[in-house]
Amino acid sequence: MMRPVGLSPRHFAIPFAFLVVVLGLSPSAALAEEGDDADNPVDQAESAITYEADAEYRVRSVRIDPIELSGTRVRDINFTEQRARIDASTALDGVGAIYFQMDALEGVLFGDNGRFLGDPSANSGVSLAATTPNLTRRDIGLLPGGDPFNREDYGPVLRQADLFRVNYLYADAMLPFGLLRVGRQPLNYGATITAHEGGRFNRWGVSEHADAADRILFGTKLDEAIRVITSGGDHTPNPSMDEGLVWALFYDFHQQDNIALMSDNLRQMGTNLQWLLPEASWLGQDWRDLRVSATFTHLRNEYFDSRIYAFPFAMGGSINNVDLDFQFSHIRGETREVSEGFAALTGSTAVSQRFDAYGARGVADIHFGPVMLTLEANYASGDANPRPDQPLTAFTFARDLNVGLLMFEHILAFESARSAAVGIENLRDLEMESFPLTEVQTDGRFTNAIGLFPQLYVSLLDRGDHLLHTRLGVLTAWSATELGAVDAIQTALNDDGGPIEDNIINYHGGIPARFYGTEVDLQLGYQFRENFFWTVEGAVLFPGPALHDEHGDAVRSFLVENRFEFLF
Repeated sequence: MMRPVGLSPRHFAIPFAFLVVVLGLSPSAALAEEGDDADNPVDQAESAITYEADAEYRVRSVRIDPIELSGTRVRDINFTEQRARIDASTALDGVGAIYFQMDALEGVLFGDNGRFLGDPSANSGVSLAATTPNLTRRDIGLLPGGDPFNREDYGPVLRQADLFRVNYLYADAMLPFGLLRVGRQPLNYGATITAHEGGRFNRWGVSEHADAADRILFGTKLDEAIRVITSGGDHTPNPSMDEGLVWALFYDFHQQDNIALMSDNLRQMGTNLQWLLPEASWLGQDWRDLRVSATFTHLRNEYFDSRIYAFPFAMGGSINNVDLDFQFSHIRGETREVSEGFAALTGSTAVSQRFDAYGARGVADIHFGPVMLTLEANYASGDANPRPDQPLTAFTFARDLNVGLLMFEHILAFESARSAAVGIENLRDLEMESFPLTEVQTDGRFTNAIGLFPQLYVSLLDRGDHLLHTRLGVLTAWSATELGAVDAIQTALNDDGGPIEDNIINYHGGIPARFYGTEVDLQLGYQFRENFFWTVEGAVLFPGPALHDEHGDAVRSFLVENRFEFLF
């Protein structure tokens, strides 16, 4: 579904610091004042070109025992995978810049994997003689000899991996009246419940995905522009990105498909307004780093009669020893696209469905010297009725905004992927315009849940270049719907048309319930300077009734992850 944007002005820092509307200069004039070569604009422009590159390499080993809480087809899984990331940019001060981010060996497993002459194919026909690792990654698919219509016959399989993947490639132009940014750019800057740019923002686990949009964006600092205009040019502008009123307009090309047909285009447009205040004195208290962000987006597609509106909102700041962050998003509208897929699955008639979903997240960090207590609460509305004539009420967090290490990130991701695979198999021979069944696969996203996640961080060692810390978290989660956690695809396949309460089942084939369970997470991390990170994480999940099978069974699950990260 749609991922509304929530922009972060700190990522406009380079271009906005030189905004000519703020400086009151043309680009050529700005260059002319920078040095002794003002009479030679060509030489001066060349000297103003800057280049920057950052590299990251990550290796992680993960073991989960078991991944299937109530079955024997798939027990424990373990894998070691890697990823290299390159960020690069070139900029001409006061004129513009080009940014680029690429991943190499994303999710590629260590070793020469697969079957020789199979798909994927190993490089060597004899594993004992393997000397050249290949490009394979993990996925969920039909196990050998399995029944494609039985969800329990789906499990971990190998897929061919891409050598390279371009996440972002976009350019900035600093115009006399603001910043113009065009290209494949982050759908959202930073990490929010609506989108995640794929950076190192998570306290638990890793980021594996980058939410992007092919976008045209314009932005400016409204407060400085207004002051320049109203003062008649006498105002000395403040180009700082730590304060002020930042405004942006954007237009996204989500889908074009048939370029000879306009009705199948999926486009999104919207606006974002942010207010930043470094410090303030309110109600007798000193506040720091205050920020408020409000966004409005409109997503439209004529082919499926889609008209979706989203209203992301965020605010935060610090007071005394407490850091606060709050996010909220409301998505509403209507679409026929989701109904198309489920109607084909159940043999019913597709109709336009109303969309009404909510998500929220609140985090409070309380600092006591080397100790930090975190109080975190998350909410994502759910949908327990997959019938095509019912409203769509499910909200999903951004894929990489990790809530815990095991329950949502791996267990529910695995079970929902199995269910989605069965639904897709049922529709494989149909020429469908929409496959919304893929959205049943959570990919680790927090959805249909209320989660309370208190955490305790302790700095064990802080000696300049050497940092050592530990973090403990206890995640308790419930379904956000009264009917509980429901497997939409299996419920749709079993629906006999009677009361929906008589047809619903959970991802494990059991009776839906609200309590997912409790997860205990533990982290130990070592950091050398800003360049090397060694992290060991562990988790144990005590499953609740929402994760039980039809016999009321579910066993505890354990996770251990070892991770090395190199940054330069």
